[in-house]
Order: sequence, then C-alpha cells, then structure tokens
Amino acid sequence: MSVNQTLHDVYLNGAEQTHFRITPFLGRNLIGGRNVGCHVQLSHTRRANCRPANYGNASICCRFGNQLDQGHWQAERNVPDVRLSSKINLSPYASIPETNPSQRQVPQAEQEGFHWRAQWYPVAVVDDLDPSRPHATKLLGDDYVLMQDADKVWRCLEDKCSHRLAPLSQGRIEPSDSTLMCSYHGWRFNGEGHAVSIPQAHFQSPTAEQAACNSNRSCVKSYPTQVQEGLLFIWPTSGPESFVHSSAVSPAGSQITDQITSEDITFQHTMHFQRDFPVPYDIVVENIGDQSHVPFAHHGVAGSRTSDWANHFKLSAVNRDLKQADGYTYDLEWSPSGFKAPSLQHVSFTPPSLIEYVTPNEGKPSTVWFYITPLDQHNCRVFSHSVGCDPIPKPISWLLSKRPRWLDHLVLNEVFDGDMAYLHQTGVITKNQDASLDSWARDYFLASEADRSVTAWRKWYHGARGQGGPFKAEGIPLVPPTPLKREDILDRYAQHVKRCPSCSKALRGIKTGQQALQAAAAVLFLVLAAQLGQGTSPVSWPAATAASGTIASLVSQGWLHGLEKKFTYENYDHAK
Repeated sequence: MSVNQTLHDVYLNGAEQTHFRITPFLGRNLIGGRNVGCHVQLSHTRRANCRPANYGNASICCRFGNQLDQGHWQAERNVPDVRLSSKINLSPYASIPETNPSQRQVPQAEQEGFHWRAQWYPVAVVDDLDPSRPHATKLLGDDYVLMQDADKVWRCLEDKCSHRLAPLSQGRIEPSDSTLMCSYHGWRFNGEGHAVSIPQAHFQSPTAEQAACNSNRSCVKSYPTQVQEGLLFIWPTSGPESFVHSSAVSPAGSQITDQITSEDITFQHTMHFQRDFPVPYDIVVENIGDQSHVPFAHHGVAGSRTSDWANHFKLSAVNRDLKQADGYTYDLEWSPSGFKAPSLQHVSFTPPSLIEYVTPNEGKPSTVWFYITPLDQHNCRVFSHSVGCDPIPKPISWLLSKRPRWLDHLVLNEVFDGDMAYLHQTGVITKNQDASLDSWARDYFLASEADRSVTAWRKWYHGARGQGGPFKAEGIPLVPPTPLKREDILDRYAQHVKRCPSCSKALRGIKTGQQALQAAAAVLFLVLAAQLGQGTSPVSWPAATAASGTIASLVSQGWLHGLEKKFTYENYDHAK
C-alpha cells in the first residue's frame, strides 16, 4: 500500500461489524525526521445483546515516529470473543509535505469551547527517554507511565496497576518481550494495557491465568501517543474513540515546516531543552508570550536593561492573521539581543501548548518555539528549541554542531532562573487572590502597547474558547499554590538535570573530576611535605613543582565545584 492509496476494510463476526477507511499520510518534520500516520474513518455496529466493550480493553491506535525508517499503522480491536489486527507498511516518501498543523480545520464544537483533553501535549524529549525502563509523567493532574513496546514504539498507560493500584512507573521493562511489569506482584502489561501475565493465577492453572488476562478488569487504560519534532506527545483521553479522533489531528507544530528543509538549517540552539516550572500553566504562557520583560528579568544573561533598545517594543496586527486553531497572533518589533537594531517577528500561540516566534529573514525564516504543558494546577513543563537559517561559515557551523547539549542547557537554565525567581511568587499571589484569575482585568494594570499580548492571552484563556483553563472547564475545584523555599523554586537538578542524559553525564563527570583533583592535591601536598622534611629548599624544582601542583589542583577543584552548582542550585539575584 502506498501513501497515495486508501484502504477499505471490514471486520465481521457474529457479534459486531466494523468498517475502517484508512488514508495514510507521510510528512517530514522540521528537524529532518519523518512523521508517519493516517486518517481513520470508522463506522461500527453491534448487536443489542452484546455487552459493551470496555475502554481499557479496546484500542485503535496510530503509530507515529521520526525515529522509524518505515512508518506503519496498526489498528487493533479487542472485544469479548475476537481480536482483530491489521498492519500496513508505508513507503517513507519524505517529499510529501505534511499539512501545516496550525491550519487544520477545527470542529464547530471546538470553536465554541476548547476541548482541553482532546488535544496533543508534549511530555518528554524522546532522545532523553531510556527504553529499558518505564517513565512517570503527569498531565492535567493525572499520572501516566511511558514505555517502549516490542515494536520500538513509545506507549502511554495510566500509572496504576489494575490489581492493587500500585504505580506502574515503579516497575520494570521485561527484556524478553518489552512488557511492563508491576513490581508489586509481578503482573505484566503490553503497550495497549492488556494484562499478559498474572503469576498468582498461573500458579492455579494456565487456564485461570488466561481467563484473568481476558477479563476487562485486568486491563490498564491506554492513551494515544505520537512523536513529532523529537518530542513525545500524548492525548489524555482513553478509549477507542480517542485513538480514532487523535489519529486525524496533528500536534501543533512550527509554522515554517513547509518553508525550510533540514539543509536550510545552519544553527540549532537550546536543542530540545525541557524544564519543569513550579508555576501555574496560565502564568507561564502569559510570561513566554510577553518579551518586554526580557531586558529587565534577564539583564546580563539574555538582554540588557541599559541598552538603547531596551524599551523598544512595537506590538501590532493583533489577531490579524488568526486561524481557527490559533489562540492569538501578533507582530512584534523589538531587539532580542538588546544590542542589534530591532527586527520584526511574527508571534503566535496555538493551544494548548505552542508559542512560536518566527523571524522572516531575507532568505529563509528562523524560529524559536516553546511548548508549555500543564502537569497539574501548580506546575507545568516547558520545552524550548530554536532554529536559525542565517548564513554561517561552514567551519563555525561545524563547530557549533559538535558542542554538547549540556552547554546550551546551562545557558537556558540561567535564563529560566530569571523567570522562575519571580513567577512562582507571582502565581502564589495572584492565585491566592483569585484561584481562577478571572479578575485579571481588574487586578492587572496594563498600561502600554507591550501589554497587548497579555490582553490577547487572557481574553482567549478566560473567554468562551479557553473557559478559564483545563481544570475550571472540567469543574475541578481550584486550589491556590503554597509558597516554596528558594532552593526548591530554583532546583535545576529536580526540574531538569535528572531527566536530561547530557546534563546528568556532565554532572557525574564534574563530581568525578573533583574527587580526582582532591586526591591529586593530597598526594602532591604529601610529596611537598616529604621534600621539605628532607631539607629540600622550598624554591627547588621538586618542591616548587609539588607546591604549584597542589595549588592548581585545589583551584581547579574549586572551579569545578562552582560549575557543579550550575547543575543543581544557584541563587538568582535580580538586584545586581
């Protein structure tokens, strides 16, 4: 089957009849990989005397992934008396463009009210996930576990074993078949949430185990997943309808995907940086969509309050280019560096997560984008990536491509510390005054043109579309956040380093280096003491060498200790 063909198929048995109409598509993503998927139309009839399928025991799933050389689609339906499966291989035609996600058609119901759970949310950087172990994550206040199945596809399950509700994220991946084992009693589940092994029932008899595994109650809820731009997205609604619906919707992605190729990219910065913020989602979206804070909040790091361009912010064309799927758009003239003359950027927010700044250069456009994922009422996860297409000499471009990720991450952590230091307290203050912040128009004094981005965001978020956010829209009681200690607000290790293999490896190397230097200093000091004890002149070559080596080792150890703080905790002082 090629990507230009449509498959019609019918599964029929005595209980039910299911029609699938499957239209595959194949597009490329901005960082050079492939997005493979299909649009699915399903019609289903069931006899009246058949018991309904349990959501935890049925799934229709589309496999996506830029890590696959050949994409494939698999539909599975598990009903009480039959299991149906079809797999279709797609040829990876990278030249076939993907429809711009920001231009997708939005159902009428979504225009009236945003369906916060019927959306794709990024939760992890794929390259940062260890496939040999499960990974816990949160989204919209719920707990999930991520696992890679035997087909090398990342799956998402509810982080709760069907047996005694133990967290599956504390389990292990069984190497023999890539199933997820609950470490409490050894129950094992496949990527669709089906129980495949129950040791205690097997002890009774294989028949008893098979009956228990076939029970709807043994299943764990599974959720659609998709990989795009190197990020793992999940769709936080389970059940067969969610797999069908999600397969026809692409995650919000960069506006310039169809304008540049991987060959056009000369520079990528902050490559797939992620960090957890102890700040409510709406406060972080508001902050990232407002660049007028940069010269002041990030003075000396990513801007300068003393620059001639520090206050140059011309915001225009608000919502002029608004598409159905957009939350807001505007044009911004400012100086990102604070040292170059102001330039024009097109800014857009595509709910639920994406904010993008596109710079239309003379040649190819450049972009920086952020995804903001609401973990719960008081915390969110931010992903950042930027792509430059400006001409750069090849030797410099080659050197930049060889730099370690952790070097970029050190810079981004310091930038985000400048936000975190006051955003957490802002969230505490505003949410304790009004947990929903519906009173923003009264509480905020928005006095300048630069504040129009805040107004655009708040009008969408608190209006008919946003409904006050995901928790208020679901009728979940809103609880104000409690203040955290400074060390917890700026905890780089907990918020980023422990999930980043590059930074974790660098931190281990720094600690090992300190231990080695400390040992070297001790040995050299003993050598110096022995030399002096034998009457050797302090200015002799052996004594001077031992003394200088001791001092150099201690100084280097001190430098590494200072570098270690940049991976763990370093206070941010705005008063400087």
